Amino acid sequence: MIKLYKSITSCVLFLLLCNCGSRFSEQDQLRVYDYYIKKANQYNAIEDYRTAIKYSDKAIDITDTLAIAFKVKGIALYHLNVLDDALVNFDQVISLEGEKSDVFKNRAIIHLKNDDTYFLNDIETYLDTHPYDDEAINMRAAYYQDAFNYANEMAFRTIKYN
Repeated sequence: MIKLYKSITSCVLFLLLCNCGSRFSEQDQLRVYDYYIKKANQYNAIEDYRTAIKYSDKAIDITDTLAIAFKVKGIALYHLNVLDDALVNFDQVISLEGEKSDVFKNRAIIHLKNDDTYFLNDIETYLDTHPYDDEAINMRAAYYQDAFNYANEMAFRTIKYN
């Protein structure tokens, strides 16, 4: 019964905003936006990423000038391994928040997973504004260690086989 009530409430709120947007104040729209973001975060927390994306999209439909819905959606897409779409959402967050965005770390993680050299640019940008993030520091150190090991292996193979 509660589930049905929540579904009906969210549908009514969404329909009202879509159909009668001019009657609702910006403050009312932001309340609904916040509701959708909270729901999306809740679904991300319980690993129901597809539902989190649906609520993020509802928030984006209300306004696409706030970064949080794109971030929440990008995180859900990342967990679903839809990396290209996650990158698009993280790019949108960065365009809205600028160089101090914490999403550079999220984007760096995707680049690292894709074995993409853009990882270094993003992790360095992130660490410029978040210098005490141990996880990011360790990711960068592991990346450099892997690159060092790879370079040593290539040098060894060059010497051995030439």
